[in-house]
Amino acid sequence: MTTQNAADDQRRQLRASFENLLQDQADLNADDRSFLMKHFDDALEQQDFDTPVELDPEAMRRDWAVAVDALVPDATASERDVHLRRFDETLEPLRRDTVKDAYEYSRRRREQGDEAATQWLNERNASRKTASAAAAATAPAQPAARKATPRNPWGG
Repeated sequence: MTTQNAADDQRRQLRASFENLLQDQADLNADDRSFLMKHFDDALEQQDFDTPVELDPEAMRRDWAVAVDALVPDATASERDVHLRRFDETLEPLRRDTVKDAYEYSRRRREQGDEAATQWLNERNASRKTASAAAAATAPAQPAARKATPRNPWGG
C-alpha cells in the first residue's frame, strides 16, 4: 500500500516530468501549457497510486489527437501530423516488447508473487529466443557483400 507521502512524491515527479515535456513543445503557448497542466493536475488528483497503471499507447495517442484538435483547431493536416508524429516518437519505447514485458512482469509479481513472475519471464524469454532462432533459420540466405570495384576516373 502506498503511503500518502509516497503518493504525493509520485504526483510531484509525474507533474514535473509532464511540465518539462510541455516546455519542450515549442508550438504550445503559455495558455495551452496552462490548460494542459490544469487537466493533468486534475487527473493526478483522481489517480489512486495503489492500483496498477495500465499503459495503452494507442489510447494515449487517440487522447493526444483530440488534444491537438482542441488546442490547434486551425492546424492543417500537415501540422496535425507533425504533432502526432512527435507524440508517436515519444510513445515508441512503450510499444517495445521488452517494455511491455517489464510491465507484465511487474503486474504478475504484484499479483502472483516473485516466483510465478520470474517463471513467466523465463518462459517468455525462452519463447522469444526460440522464435528468433526459427526466424533466422528460415530467412533466405543473404548474398555475400561484394566489394565495389574502384572506378577509373579517366574512363578506362
